[in-house]
Order: sequence, then C-alpha cells, then structure tokens
Amino acid sequence: MRNVLESIDQAAFVTYLVALVVVGLLTAKRIISSEEFIVAGRRLKLWLAFSTVAATWIGGGITIGIAGKAYAGKAIGVWGTTIGFGTTLILVGLFFAGPLHRMRLYTLADFYSTRFGKAWLGAVSALIMFVAYVFAVTAQIVAGSKLIHVVFGWDYTLAAVVTGSIIVFYTVLGGLWAVSLTDFLQLLITFTGVSAALVIALAKAGVSNVAAEIGGLGLLDPKVFLTIDFWALMLVLALGDVPAPDLAQRIFASKDEATAKRSALLAGVSYYVIGVVSMLVGVSALILLPGLGDAELAYPALIKEVLPAGIAGIVLSGLMAAVMSNADSMLLAPATVLAKNLGKDVLRPGMSDSTLLFLTRSLVVVLGIGAIAAAVARADIIYWLTLAFDILFASLFVPLALGIWWRGYTWVGAAAGIFAGAAARVLLEYALNAGIVSEWWIPSLAAPAISLLASLLANSLGKG
Repeated sequence: MRNVLESIDQAAFVTYLVALVVVGLLTAKRIISSEEFIVAGRRLKLWLAFSTVAATWIGGGITIGIAGKAYAGKAIGVWGTTIGFGTTLILVGLFFAGPLHRMRLYTLADFYSTRFGKAWLGAVSALIMFVAYVFAVTAQIVAGSKLIHVVFGWDYTLAAVVTGSIIVFYTVLGGLWAVSLTDFLQLLITFTGVSAALVIALAKAGVSNVAAEIGGLGLLDPKVFLTIDFWALMLVLALGDVPAPDLAQRIFASKDEATAKRSALLAGVSYYVIGVVSMLVGVSALILLPGLGDAELAYPALIKEVLPAGIAGIVLSGLMAAVMSNADSMLLAPATVLAKNLGKDVLRPGMSDSTLLFLTRSLVVVLGIGAIAAAVARADIIYWLTLAFDILFASLFVPLALGIWWRGYTWVGAAAGIFAGAAARVLLEYALNAGIVSEWWIPSLAAPAISLLASLLANSLGKG
C-alpha cells in the first residue's frame, strides 16, 4: 500500500516537471528575436510582472533553506535571509525600478555602458554577474536535488544532474516568455503548496507546541537583531541583490514604469510572508520529525510524512515550482547579459540578432553546467546564495546606486568602484581562509566599503 501511495506522489511530481518542458516547447515557436527572448517584447502586465518577480525571488532559499535554518535553530539565518532578500524588492520598487525602466535597456549591464559611455564597463559588469549567478543557480539546484532525493530516493548527484538539466532545457527553448508563463503557474502552485503545508503541519504539531518551540530556539529573541552577524547578512542580501540581472530584466520587460514599481513592491511583501511560513514549517518539522541528519530536508520530509498521498505530491510540486521559477530566471538573465554586453557590444559589434539569440542560449547551457558541478561539490543552499550576492554587493552596487542618483558621477569613479571592490573581495576571502581575518562578515562588509571609498576618490581625482 505504501508503494502505491508513493507512486501517486511521484506521478504528481513528474506531471509537473513534464508540464514545464511542454511550455518550453510551445513558447519556443514564438521566439523569433532576441527582444522576445530577453525582455518578452516589453509587454508584461502587472499580474504577469508581479508573478515573475515574486517567483524569481521565492525559491529554494526562502522555502527549503529557511525551513532548514529554523529546524536547526539558526535565527540569524532565518531573519537575515528573509528580511534581506525581501528588502531588496522594496528598495528596488521605491528607488531603482523607475529610473531603470525609463532608460529602456535590455540588460542591467547596459546601465554601466550607457550611463558611463564605456562599452567595456558593461562587459566587465556582465562577466561579474555571470560568475556570481553560477553560485545563485547552484543554490536552486541544491534545493531541487534534495526535493528529488526525498520524493524518489535518488542519489544526490543524480538528482542534481536531473534538476539542472530540466531547468536548462525549458529556459533555453522559451526565454523570458516561457519563464514568465511558467512563473505565473508556479507561483500559484507554490502559494497553494506552502499554505497547505503550513495548515497541516500546525494541526499535526499543535500551535501551542510550535509557539513553545520557537521560544525555546530563540527564533524571536530581540537580541538576534542586535548582532553584527544579522546586520551583515541582511545588508549583503538586501543591497547585494539590487544589481541583480534577473530582477532588472523584469523591470525592463514591464509594460510601463508603474508596473515595474508595483510588481517589485508586491513581490517584496510576498517574500516576507513566505519567509515566516517557512520558519513555522521548519519548527513544526522539528517537533514531528526530530533528528534529521540534514536540516534542509525538513520541509520536503515533513510534507511527505504528514500529508495524504496525492496531496503530498502536489505540495512537493509547489516546492519544486519555487525552485524552478527561481533557477530559470537566474539562468536566463546573466547569460543574456554576457552574450549582449561582452559578445555583441565589445567582441563582435556587428553580431546579427540570430547569432545573439544562439549565443545567449549557449551561455544558458554553460552556466547551467557550471552550477550543476558546484551543486555536486557542496550541498548548502544559503551558503551559495550568500556568496553570489556578496560578489555583486562588493563590486556593482556602489556604481549602480551612485550612477542613478549622482549626475556628477563619472566612468572613472564607476570603474574604480567595480575593480577595487572585486579585488578587495578576493583578497579578503583569501585572508579569511588563511586565518588572517577571523569573522566571516569582515570581507562581506569591508569590500563594498572599499568600493565606495575608491569610487569617490577616483571620481574626485578624475574631475581634477
């Protein structure tokens, strides 16, 4: 009987994955230009723009990752990640979406080349985004692999290869149209799935027991918000994710400025809500399934254990939807950026539209392979996410923020900020690993500070 029930869940899960591939095949027929592939023809309405922004953010980190942190009693990880990533969307909606949308760009790297009049600055920023997003996609593949491990019992390495391959396949076929359409459906599945998981988990564990466990773990201890570790993590994720190519891509694809702003703000609120839900599910899992060897298995293991057959398969599909919708966006945007801003704008200015489209798709595959390899090497969701946006925070945040809001800011300052921040981050990481620096947050906060100082100094000297 148990085998029959597991087969029902597996069938529901496989049906979802097959549906993704079908959407990619169907949308591939309408992709006839790079504009369609990259920014969906710039015609996303609010409901579609919101769903694709929210689905891009609500991934394996805020679901499986946060539940795992809660299960392990790591309050800083829970709130630093939830507040950090959610605040990115609020900041972008309030301060960045409007100016960026008005520039009518194709990629975020276009900002660095257009604003400062130097195509090579766009190429350098594109390369940094590409490298950072190998790690961001890795986090989602890790999450998806753990889900597949729970559902099918597969070896982790095999699960990582399968997860990454499916994401790459339908992203390559359909571009942003496929991603946006699947994001809308996946967001519905995700919200339905996590809501059902929360209700049933609280019913099984007992609301009072969950509340007591939260207190015992210190997940609501105000002292958490007074620690340097919390503020460092929150700032890295909140500011480091502002220069995110996948978020910018959705800003450019929105049909107007108001849509770009509202979609980011609504998605930010949604992110906060999902973070709290995932925390509650993680604590419920600790009560119902104590002693798990891997805390990041808490969410899927709880679903499989306490939900009826069929429903468990749907809810697990909801978690997979969160992973897939996050990963496909993280694949598409940096590949697009590197193809256009390095390939077309610098290396081969006369590149045809069809060649650009082919190059973009090829880079999606390259990035995917790199992410699969990294996921096999280390299975830690929050680690990979933090590393990805640490890189962007160190090098690209300062030139983006100053470039938007300071008219007197020149390419000299921007270049100094990018190179000094990136170099500082690499050297400080070496110092951390060598034991010269003892706290993890020193490289994370010092590198962007150095980027700011170098940027201001160079900008001043450049004017003189």
